[in-house]
Order: sequence, then structure tokens, then C-alpha cells
Amino acid sequence: MCRHAAGKQAAAGSRMLLFLAFLLLGHTQTCHGQKRLLKALRELQQDASTPGDQYAAEATWSNLFHHHPLQQHHASYRYLLSKQQRQRGISHFGSAERLRLALSRAITNKKLTVAVVGGSISAGTGAEDAPAWVDRLETYLRETYGRVASVNVTVNNGAVPGTTSAYMSGCVNLHVPADADIVVVEYTVNDDHMVLPALDNPVRRPYERLLRKLLSMPTSPAVVLLHAYAWFKPEPIVGVFYSNAERDLNELAGYYGLPAVSVKGCCFQAMQQGAPGFQVHGIRKQSLLDSKGLAFYYDEIHPDGNTGHRVMAELVVTLLQRGVADLLHSPLTEADKAAAAQPLPPPMIRGNWESLSDRCFMGEAFRSKAVMGQPASWDWVNEARSLRPKWGYVSTTPGSSLQLLLNTTASTGAAEHPVLVQVAYLSSYEHMGKAAVACVAGCSCEESEINGYHADHNSLLKLHRVYVSQHEECVMAVQVKEETEAPDGEHKVKLAAAVVSEEAGELAAGLDNAAAVEHVHDISFRHVGFGHNAVFDIRNHI
Repeated sequence: MCRHAAGKQAAAGSRMLLFLAFLLLGHTQTCHGQKRLLKALRELQQDASTPGDQYAAEATWSNLFHHHPLQQHHASYRYLLSKQQRQRGISHFGSAERLRLALSRAITNKKLTVAVVGGSISAGTGAEDAPAWVDRLETYLRETYGRVASVNVTVNNGAVPGTTSAYMSGCVNLHVPADADIVVVEYTVNDDHMVLPALDNPVRRPYERLLRKLLSMPTSPAVVLLHAYAWFKPEPIVGVFYSNAERDLNELAGYYGLPAVSVKGCCFQAMQQGAPGFQVHGIRKQSLLDSKGLAFYYDEIHPDGNTGHRVMAELVVTLLQRGVADLLHSPLTEADKAAAAQPLPPPMIRGNWESLSDRCFMGEAFRSKAVMGQPASWDWVNEARSLRPKWGYVSTTPGSSLQLLLNTTASTGAAEHPVLVQVAYLSSYEHMGKAAVACVAGCSCEESEINGYHADHNSLLKLHRVYVSQHEECVMAVQVKEETEAPDGEHKVKLAAAVVSEEAGELAAGLDNAAAVEHVHDISFRHVGFGHNAVFDIRNHI
């Protein structure tokens, strides 16, 4: 940086302000350019000191937005979104004290951990020949915070295709690093839109509990809602503005003061007009002509990597840049820190308290946290025939018993109502036997049976459902039976995971997603450059 400009600015502002200025100025290589931007920064400081002159300060923020680090570093980079679209895309900013704290803390601690949870969109589906939005965000963070301010940037993508917030609420402990500073939540398309009664229903309750769990993490992370949009989803008809869950989820954003960005907020009119990059008269996957860079969607649900995924990344980046500008205008105070550390209010949906204990045990968590000791005649083995691990406890000995120790107290619902426990077991066409499942201490349940044999020539995990009474130390036993339906007469039983419902009552939504359990269970064991602090990252998938 030019000595004259740097020295002059260092005298004018605090060390933190200078660091934040670096985020906006760091890639401007000429002294002339730095002086010009520093002049704008001084104007911002003057604006901020003028009572009531909020509009002038915002105009200066806008000036700084034009000097975006990515644009300075990559001269060829141009936003797909216009400035107006980017601003429209921030549907809720709120007081943003947690976002301000996270961005400021990144500079002070030289560490920034961003976590993502969501469905197949965030997992990267549709990004066939261009980066997915999470990867674009990671590039931005590394080339701004990483390069300019020497911050150690980590992005963990815990998204799982085919899941809803009900899955993530129960299993968030496996998907979000404990040291997360910012968590982006993307379930607006996956969670059903037309559910009744409004908000207090089995779809919205898990979403709120997920938010509360994230907000309750020790690091007080900033939780950001990313509202994707599926033009072709017929709820109630194709191509209407209100055809997703965004309206309901924004109620929660307002209640908890969470920043939110919206694809339909920024882009719906451009879609209606058929603007290049936002075209929705067809999907790229089925286009007879090459619509790369023109079509917004790759298929009926998922954005294309060249357009839709790019837009989603630009929205999150714009939100972060607004947070930086907000800090430049009004540096972090002790009051901000206190506000970020305040206890959560009661749930917006009455009685919808989050669980304080882990409810989801897959992979190593199943072996180390759910299974009691080392059960006799059961072996912890990997039966994979490919690079995807297939770990689990296996026994072929009739009479051998494995015990699970689970906390089955519910965070919401009546204490006298049972809680659903689901045990993942292998079902296959050869070698498989049966097992009895019973509650043996603390809790009670009706004895039930696992049958691991089926005739179809495939092998997959299934979920065995058991309703048990509530207890902090519920001990369940799975015992291999003498009888078997397998033509080969064998007795093999394999267990891979256990999931406990957060909500009491037989009408409460369980996980009911064996495919997700198998997906996460397999990938959780493999680390090929992704996966932070032993949590799941979709990019380990092969």
C-alpha cells in the first residue's frame, strides 16, 4: 500500500477501522487509486459524525461497494446482478450485531469459519460446468479476508441432498463445526410451502429449532437465511412470486433479527422479462440450443452454475460487504458484543424449545457416543467394496446383544408422550438375519423386530422405528435372533446409526430419511481435503 496514503489513514482512524478499510482497498495497486478510496473513507467518517446524516453515509457505502475486492483483483470479473438487484436481494438486515461481531472477530482473531446447511442446491446440484455458490463464496473469502487481512478462512459445506430442516435440526451436531462464526441456512425450497396450520406445524417447528440450536452455539455465530427460489415448482402454480416458504421463514428472521437474502427478491422481475442469465422459458438441461449463461436453472429445481449459483454467491457476498460497510460507518462497541451474547427469547412458535442434547448418531458418533462399551460378539467393521466406507457394528452370533444409551427426553411436547427412536440397519439379499429390539433400563417400549433380509438384489440402510418413553438414560438392547428368513440360513445383523426425535408424540415428524442417513454415514468417514473438526462436508462425496 502507498506509504503516504497508509500513514495518513493510520493517523486518522483506529486499527480496526484500518483493517476493515483494507478489505475494501487492499487490491488497489496504485497510490492514486488508494488516495481516491481513502478520500471516500474519510468522507464516510465525516458523514458518520453528522447527526441524522444517514443518507450521506449510505451514499458513501455505495461508493465503496463499487471498489469490490473481487473486481479489483480480477479485472475481468463483473457482477451478474446489478447494484439495484443486489440491494433488493437483502430482504432483511436487522441490527446484525452477530454479523458485525463475526466480521470484526475475523480480523482480530485471524480466523473465519463459515458453515453451510441446506439441501441439494447448497450441495452443488446444477453446477455442472461452473462453481457452485458455496465454492464461489469460499473463493471470495480467501481472496479478501485471506489475502488482504491474513485471515485463516474455513468453509464447511454440511448440506445434504434430499433433506429438509427436520433432518438438519435433529442432526446439526454432525454438520456444523463447533467454532463456526457464520452459518448460512438454505431450506426455503426443500421445506414445504403450503402447510397448515400456519407456522405451528411439523414443517416449520423443526426449522425454528434448527435456528435456535445454531444461535445457541458457544461462538454466538451469525445465522444468515439464504432463500433460494424454484420458478418451476408448482405451488400453487409455476412462476408465481409467493410459491415457496420464504414468507414464513422471514417471520422467523424478523423475530430473531437474522439477516436474510432472497433470490426471488433480487431476480423475479428479471426472470419475468427473460433477461440473459435469468431466462426461465426453459431449463438448460433439456435445451436444444446451448443456453449456457442464459438460463437461470439447470433443471426444474436447481440453479445453473453459471447463473443461478453465481447469483446466490453474489447475494451472500453483498450481505457481507454491507456488514463491512456498516462497521466502517459504526465500529463495533461493547454494546454490540453484549447484544450478540444475549440469551434467546422464548420460541416464536409457542412451546417449540430446542433440544440441548445430541439427537443424531452416525459414523464415529454412533460408535463412540451411542453404543455402550465394546459389545461381545459384535465387531466394528468397514464392509465397503469401493472408496465409500461402510462402517457399522456387525454380529453373526445368535444371542449376542448390543446396547444403546440414548437421552430420549423431548424438548417440546408433553412429557408423558413417547419419543421416536430410529435405528439404522443394513437390509440385503444375502447373509442377513433378524434382531429383537427392546428397552431394558430407564425407558420402556414394546419389543419389536428388525429383519435384515429382502429379496431384491441390493443392499441399503433402512430405519427401524421404535416409540419409547422419555428418560435421560434410556438403554435399548438389540439382540441377534436364532430365526432367520435368509435362504442361506445366516444371521448377520449390522447397525450403523441411531436418531432420536426432538418432539414427543406419535404424530411428530421423525427423520424418515434413510437415504440421507446412509449418505452422511458413508461420507463422514472420508476426509479428502474437506470436513472441519470431524463434521460432515458434502465435498468428500465421490
